[in-house]
Amino acid sequence: MPKKQTFIVSIMALSLVLSGCVPSFMKGDQDDTVKVNDSEGEESEEMIVSEDIKTSETYYRSVLEKDGEKNSLDTSQVRGLITAGVDNRLDVDALEMGLIRLSQEQFDPEKYFFKEGQLFDTEQIHGWLYRDNGVTKEEAEKDKEKEVNVGLNPQLGVEENPAQYEQVIEAEKKNPKFLSYIHEQDYYVQNKDEELQLGGVSIALSLYSEYPYSVLDENGLKYTGSVKLDKDEVVAKAKESIKPIVEKIRAEHDVPIMFTLFLEQPRQSVVPGNFVASTIVEKGKSSPESWKDLNEKYIAFPSSAADEEYPAEAEKFDDFTREIQDFFPNFVGVIGTGFYKQDELSQLKVEIPIQFYSKSEVISFTQFVNGLVKKRNDTFPPDLPVSIYITSNGETESLIVKDPNEEEPFVHIYQ
Repeated sequence: MPKKQTFIVSIMALSLVLSGCVPSFMKGDQDDTVKVNDSEGEESEEMIVSEDIKTSETYYRSVLEKDGEKNSLDTSQVRGLITAGVDNRLDVDALEMGLIRLSQEQFDPEKYFFKEGQLFDTEQIHGWLYRDNGVTKEEAEKDKEKEVNVGLNPQLGVEENPAQYEQVIEAEKKNPKFLSYIHEQDYYVQNKDEELQLGGVSIALSLYSEYPYSVLDENGLKYTGSVKLDKDEVVAKAKESIKPIVEKIRAEHDVPIMFTLFLEQPRQSVVPGNFVASTIVEKGKSSPESWKDLNEKYIAFPSSAADEEYPAEAEKFDDFTREIQDFFPNFVGVIGTGFYKQDELSQLKVEIPIQFYSKSEVISFTQFVNGLVKKRNDTFPPDLPVSIYITSNGETESLIVKDPNEEEPFVHIYQ
């Protein structure tokens, strides 16, 4: 008999705004025990649903494990592996949170619960990220020393021999990898028996825009470089590569699978990459009907990209910067990151790094910036979410958050 476990559903990240129709076990103020069933024919497991916490942002509630009287996160089997595949920390955050954001279009946060990916282990993920070794099943059956791998990246074309490192370098340039990482998220839903069961899976394929390679020679010297990739070619290859992933999931679960394609930025980029396409493999299907192009991107302020693509907003940001410069003598600069969807600014994050010499300076400066946020409706429209981090020596001194259509921003000064 399978081992019995207890789970708790809590708040992921900040919170989940819930309204309207909700599962019956979510209506009380106190924790309630319910059942979770991952597989047919197995004994249902127990879980606990926590009370609601309401804020202005929408996130899924998480399914957490409970061991006796202790609650803990039911971590993924591939915990931490994403940082080995995705080099830029900005990309890691944008990939994880962006997949949650896009999943809300398919899996309603009022009905579904979030759980870190549980279907794939480290060996499986690594296997897909390897290069195809070109060995067929027939060849492996004839020669026991040969093994078929499941690598989704293209064959290198030459043997990785340090004595022929120059040939290997040329092969890396000619046949670059396109797939950097595969990120999984699971979504649970209540069934007719008021049990929670797997209701959907979201997958993000993280793709290189610039492939970094590293080759060793016979003396152990390392040669590094990078190859810029064509976006259209990378996207086309990624769309073709989802078949074995679908087959792996379908072997055990017949649920909708959302696939998204995330195009990374190079390591040195000051802004993260962006999602470029998505699709749904419906329940009972083995392939999607079509793909949807996604028009979203991150833009740095100030930057040449902002000046060229969004000159009006770039000018307003520069005006905001000049007002701060006139107010504070030790001003360094204002760094902004705008998130655009359908070429419309939908979120703005700002960092203001300044050298402070007293806490009173922090308070006065924060008050001044907060006043600018309320005054400059051209730079900070009422419906635009804005977060401003005022920092000194790499530490956050104060935080200003303007929620959409709220008259007064939230202000916190760290003690």
